[in-house]
Amino acid sequence: MIEVITFISMFLTGIFFIVIWNMWVFRKKKYQVINEKDLPFVSVLIPARNEERNIRECVESLLEQKYAKYEVIVLDDNSEDGTSKILAELKNRYKGLKTINGKPLPDGWSGKNYACHQLYKESQGDYLLFTDADTVHFKDSILNSLTRSISRKADLYSLIPKMTLNTLAEKIIMPGLHFTSFTLLPYYLAENLKSSLFAMGVGPFLLFKRDVYENIGGHEALKNELVEDVKLAKNVKETGYKVVVNKGLDIFSCRMYQSFKEIWEGFSKNIFPGMNYYSLILFSVLFIYLLLFFVPFAGLIISYLSGNEYLVYNFSYQVILLLIMRTLINVDFKLSHISTLFHPFGILIISMIGFNSWRWNKLGKGSLWKGRTYSRIMLKGVSQ
Repeated sequence: MIEVITFISMFLTGIFFIVIWNMWVFRKKKYQVINEKDLPFVSVLIPARNEERNIRECVESLLEQKYAKYEVIVLDDNSEDGTSKILAELKNRYKGLKTINGKPLPDGWSGKNYACHQLYKESQGDYLLFTDADTVHFKDSILNSLTRSISRKADLYSLIPKMTLNTLAEKIIMPGLHFTSFTLLPYYLAENLKSSLFAMGVGPFLLFKRDVYENIGGHEALKNELVEDVKLAKNVKETGYKVVVNKGLDIFSCRMYQSFKEIWEGFSKNIFPGMNYYSLILFSVLFIYLLLFFVPFAGLIISYLSGNEYLVYNFSYQVILLLIMRTLINVDFKLSHISTLFHPFGILIISMIGFNSWRWNKLGKGSLWKGRTYSRIMLKGVSQ
């Protein structure tokens, strides 16, 4: 028991320094000013399926950029809601907008990867910006991100968005994304280490050099992946190119999910497939996740009730360290502090979603998202 508590304290202390290190890596930097006439043509590519809530604001924000050399292409991926009607209205207002109707999804492809592949085929840009329909871009989004990408000599430049959180479920659960990545991934190594073991990509904003995207095989090379952003980053690094991930709070915002049900389904879609469907890896990760980030809170309550002062002292140290890390990350990313107050509940919910992801894929039909079901068999190219 004492050994386990000591291990948790030592590990959390190490994680605390990773958080501080990551904050230093993500500090605000000055970038060289590049004359706009020397900047390349950019294709902004938006896959959209059942996005009637988001698509108008997203497209409008991208069509009103302070940048001249770019195109916006939206693919309607066989939407079953009002997405097509809204895109038609936008096309009438903005003559520069290009829309295409997605082809039926072939066996062996995930929907987003096939949509992005079709978008690439229609694009003209020297740079390709893949962005999601639930994003809103500030007026200098393209100019600033392109300038920073070139300044950092990035072959893939990916940005963490300003997260829009409105419901209580969003405020409790969604900051867990930043907390998990910021505590467990040293971003300096993700950028500077050649190994793809430390690779990170953020799906809502992936800015590629076109030739790099083509050389890694694009989305076609990972057509059956459900967690495509990290896999793309791995492919970029494995091919010898450079990936840079940074904060993009001044570039764009994103409201990924808008209800507990959407959060549950969205994360359930990704977690187990993100572990390559290995049950041992998933449950090992969940065990460590709970041990480090939940057990200190449960241990503090139990030791306080039992009157064990030694355990109270040790668990208090761990809880204080976790709350400090939560607060620092939330301040840095302008996130709700409700996630700090409800930290153990958020950790439990994310762990339950991880188990549900396993249940969907091992005991059910597969991952469900936007009216499609993805089983491991289907993604291997076998019709169901």
